[in-house]
Amino acid sequence: MDHVPIAGRVIPGKMVREDQPWYPPRATREALANALCHRDYIIPGGAVALAMYDDHLEVTNPGALQFGITPEKLAKPHESKPWNPIIANVFYRAGIIERWGAGTLNIIDWCAENGNPAPVWQEQAGSVYVNFLPAVLPDIPEMIGEAGVHAGVHDGVHVQLSDMSIKLLDCCQTPSSTPDILKVIGYKTRTRNFRKALDGLIENRLIEMTIPNKPRSKNQRYRLTGKGRAVLKEKSGR
Repeated sequence: MDHVPIAGRVIPGKMVREDQPWYPPRATREALANALCHRDYIIPGGAVALAMYDDHLEVTNPGALQFGITPEKLAKPHESKPWNPIIANVFYRAGIIERWGAGTLNIIDWCAENGNPAPVWQEQAGSVYVNFLPAVLPDIPEMIGEAGVHAGVHDGVHVQLSDMSIKLLDCCQTPSSTPDILKVIGYKTRTRNFRKALDGLIENRLIEMTIPNKPRSKNQRYRLTGKGRAVLKEKSGR
């Protein structure tokens, strides 16, 4: 969930913001639990894997489908015969999975509730793959940071930025460390608003890390992306 884009909107008459992630957490969690229950642990070097791409999320499970199950049958009511019944029983008792045989149907239902197309199961090269496609998000502004007070359109996306986000974009015109940014904006510590604004800018690709594979590196710096530079220019008129 740290890496999944989330659309947020305020519904008239409600005090709580309504969030819609690209992928429904219950569905992806169930897919991972099913993979662990059905994985062929005899295969050396195999591992359940999750990969997130720009246009889909993929869960890979080493081992072929067993007991006459096919990808087509997974999308319909079917008998459950877990390849690892002891693991499946433990997961069931722990509440990690629901009743046997309903997992894939629940995944389809949760995707539909979240606005996602039905996932696609495939069997290829001795492994089983399930691909999730992004939700069809509503036509609402993309919220970044706290309450948006600046708005504009970039690459067809309606972007709203808080004052804090504008300040962070301005600071990151040159690669800057967290202490440098805090000093410029007059903060002594990373407040909740600061962290939320910075994380939102990174998630929306307006700011990027200079050392993305080591987020906590002491040499980490933050800089504007091409999109961030264009948005800042639009907001500030420079």
